[in-house]
Amino acid sequence: MRQPTFSRRRTRQQRLLRTGIGVVVIVVLAAVIANLAGGGKKKGGTPEPGVATVAFTASYKGATNLKTPPPTAAVKAQGDKIVSMLDGWYQSAFVNTKDFGDGTFPDIAKSFAPSARAQFTKDLKTLTIGDALTEVKRVDPTTQTATVTIYFSKSTPTFAIAAVHFVANATMKQSGAYPLTIDQTVTYTFTNTRAGWVVSYYSAKQSQKSVVPSPSASAS
Repeated sequence: MRQPTFSRRRTRQQRLLRTGIGVVVIVVLAAVIANLAGGGKKKGGTPEPGVATVAFTASYKGATNLKTPPPTAAVKAQGDKIVSMLDGWYQSAFVNTKDFGDGTFPDIAKSFAPSARAQFTKDLKTLTIGDALTEVKRVDPTTQTATVTIYFSKSTPTFAIAAVHFVANATMKQSGAYPLTIDQTVTYTFTNTRAGWVVSYYSAKQSQKSVVPSPSASAS
């Protein structure tokens, strides 16, 4: 008469064991899913910051040899093209460390006219991240402004001048190294060709300075 009671007890224990195993599996799966969903986070729950994005704030002007000014829409259309180029250049030349390569930036050089391309290769320290390319870990732009003037011959855009100011703060790879401030001012002269706008001339200067905290005042 005891046997059925023992069988029922063992069956109940087996059911409880299977239920416990099922709960553990669900908890483990939930933890795995949560970990995958938070894969871009550092320890402590702080999100891993993504690469900053260059986006110039620009103003446009139009000039022409006619008595009437060029249409605003035409000026904006050409200005947008030039600013889009600038966004891409500065993203690769200063911000996206994966694009630094060997520091020659051949893709950017293609947007310079042959007469200016040779000079571009000589002025890499002024027009790009320069020697700091192997030292910076992250670059965050703080100032990205451009004033673009488009010159029209009748209704045809022929050349343009872009006054650019770019400032960024860089975090260094070396532990304990002071941050770096990059400050660049450039005036680009663009010529409109069949292939689009290309830089035919430029005047540029750049400074890179470590941000060293001021020494605390000594006690009197």
